[in-house]
Amino acid sequence: MTSKNLSHLERARRTIPWGTQTFAKRHERDGMDQRPAFIKRAKGCRMWDLDDREFIDYRVALGPIILGYQYEEVDAAVRKQMELGTLFSMSSPIEAVAAEKILSTIGWAEKIRFMKTGADASTCCVRLARSRTKRDHILSVGYHGYHDWFAFPWPNPGVPESLKQYVHDVDYGDIEEIDRVFSEFGNELAAAITVPIEWHMNPDKAFIQHLRNKCTEYGTALIFDEILTGFRLGKAGAVEYLGIQPDMAAFAKGMANGYPLSAFAGSSEWMDTLNQTVITTTYAGETLSLAAACAVMDVFDKEPVHEYIAKTGKTLRQGFEEIFKETGFPATMTGVDQGAVINYNQAGDEAQKLNIALFNKLYSKGIFANEQWFISYSHQPDDIQQTLEIIHQSIREIL
Repeated sequence: MTSKNLSHLERARRTIPWGTQTFAKRHERDGMDQRPAFIKRAKGCRMWDLDDREFIDYRVALGPIILGYQYEEVDAAVRKQMELGTLFSMSSPIEAVAAEKILSTIGWAEKIRFMKTGADASTCCVRLARSRTKRDHILSVGYHGYHDWFAFPWPNPGVPESLKQYVHDVDYGDIEEIDRVFSEFGNELAAAITVPIEWHMNPDKAFIQHLRNKCTEYGTALIFDEILTGFRLGKAGAVEYLGIQPDMAAFAKGMANGYPLSAFAGSSEWMDTLNQTVITTTYAGETLSLAAACAVMDVFDKEPVHEYIAKTGKTLRQGFEEIFKETGFPATMTGVDQGAVINYNQAGDEAQKLNIALFNKLYSKGIFANEQWFISYSHQPDDIQQTLEIIHQSIREIL
């Protein structure tokens, strides 16, 4: 890592645990010493660090940048709303406008409420399910944030051990374990919350459909954690991609192109549970992020954003596969085109070492690699071609 990044990291660590607000942005966590700890500006699909090194970005701020950095139509809507105000002593009319636009975009949900983070939105869905069913247990598939109910897989999570009995973690795709949990706890399960896809695996529609059927059988709420899949796999996210509808879903990344906004949405039957419990927070109606979301939905409505992202992601993925085959690099691509993942299974015990070597080489050459190779609407064909050329060169250098 270059000098300005290193010196600023030392400064940040003096006052900020980790030196950052986000675990995935911790510099020392995964051996990627060529990845800069700080980005000072970004435009389109490119970013610049503190030493003015330029990167083509495939991390897209961990998912939220769906259209591209500084996307003018979105930023113009935010500037216009800023002239009216950011937060008021009562609700803003833009709350209803944003709700209507988002519900129209996703198509299947009837009501929506706003929050600020994906973890919040997922937890709100669980709260509503527990309130409506008067049950305590939940089944959980995948990562849903840092809140108590999802923290038990971590060492020393800081959560009372007594709560663990109410949470049943199941691996994505494990139908046998789904059946076991429902057989033992089905009448006590308030909700099954699942990621619709695991990015490092191929989508498993049969697994999600089985979970849908079990939830219907037992009166359990099916919750989709669409924090990453929502607005990336399609306008209706995983519901559109898989053709399976949950009772509620949590959304965040991709909704407002980087402005801080999340939401939970679903059928009136489940969302109206808010008439018997309370979920409230001051900043959920913050107007700038809602203005951004309105603008993003308008772009989705006018332009072929999702078709472009899928097509461009497929081009990148196929390019990777061709390079791996040509060079004999022991990897394949897995997952979906909108965020494909390099699978190093062929590398055996050398998998982690190869991944670190490749990614560090890519960072050093101006490609901001990521576990999921996310595409934004601002990635152009020349960006993809440049990326593939650098990947080819990097693999040749490390083999």
